[in-house]
Amino acid sequence: MEELNSLTEEYSKPLLERQAKPGSRPGSLKRKAAQYLGKGAGDKLSKTDLKRLLAKANKMKKSTKKAERARGNQLYRQVMFVYNME
Repeated sequence: MEELNSLTEEYSKPLLERQAKPGSRPGSLKRKAAQYLGKGAGDKLSKTDLKRLLAKANKMKKSTKKAERARGNQLYRQVMFVYNME
């Protein structure tokens, strides 16, 4: 019952006041790192993690399956964006 009350209080707040959980968006890089590297979705990504994701993206880009190639290309773009920002 207490959980239900806390959830209703949370969702009664305006959208901007709610705090988003790290990596909560479906296509976020942190969520993909959690999937491919086994890290937590809220952990900060190090340079080594980015290099590992880059290697994974390059491997996916060479796949024979069209859908996996597309995911590899998108992952590569996301990783390179973050890599160049640091």
